[in-house]
Amino acid sequence: MICRRCQSNNVIITNETEIETTHRGCFGWLGWILLAIITFGFILLIPALTNSKTRSKNRPIAICQNCGYRWFI
Repeated sequence: MICRRCQSNNVIITNETEIETTHRGCFGWLGWILLAIITFGFILLIPALTNSKTRSKNRPIAICQNCGYRWFI
């Protein structure tokens, strides 16, 4: 593989991982707490405390070892 910027063939290919974690918003928390208070079922708070979503995305990239230019493959 040849670098697009400096035309060098000293290029490595690796994966870049992007990790995104989302949590429940304040209205979600308020809904779970209100439901627990109304039904007196405080056990319903457990899903609210453990609810987080994690997404990861792997993308292959090429990195030139001479000039540092990076591009997606």
